[in-house]
Amino acid sequence: MRFFLFTLIVFGLIGCTGISDQNRIIEIDTKYKNGQLEEAKVDIDQFLTERPDNEIGWTLLGHILADMDDDEAAKEAYETAISLDPKTVEAITGMGILSRRLGEYDQAAEYYYKAISLDPNYAQAYSSLVVIHLKQKDFKRAVDVGKRGYNLDKSDPTIASNLAVAYHYDGDSVNRDIYYDIAEANGYRNLESLQKIFSGEYTVFD
Repeated sequence: MRFFLFTLIVFGLIGCTGISDQNRIIEIDTKYKNGQLEEAKVDIDQFLTERPDNEIGWTLLGHILADMDDDEAAKEAYETAISLDPKTVEAITGMGILSRRLGEYDQAAEYYYKAISLDPNYAQAYSSLVVIHLKQKDFKRAVDVGKRGYNLDKSDPTIASNLAVAYHYDGDSVNRDIYYDIAEANGYRNLESLQKIFSGEYTVFD
């Protein structure tokens, strides 16, 4: 069974220009976050036909394609975003997620740390590093980067859920349950998967 506990990064509107474009991106992103992938894909394709130079649109397309398991197309979308703006940290982090899926953990970490170097306050890159350090079974480091991400963004349910998993593997059930509850309160959609991680039915390891 192919199983991904860690969802894609939360989409940001950094770099969008024009209120009309921002509103359209927000609408499409809402569909994406609600799991309406096919509909979001149609809408973002139309948007990019009209705005081919919008790096945030290409980044969102990458997110959608990655969630649809079309990693090659997602990589092309992220690369287009980065070619338009080399400081598009959301696309750089997306490239890290694709590398992580391929088991290229060192490469993934390079992308995440590059994103952090460009934006030290980019919480989602820290949270993505949690996955890498868990894969490497460096649980204390996973907790450390997870806490950094959470302190920067306490509203992202994926950040809280990743930190809960890090605490779980580090043997701290008290903090695990605290961040599980935070993830639930913030609307995390994969609570059952978290429970199966905690019970040992699922694992984050290869």
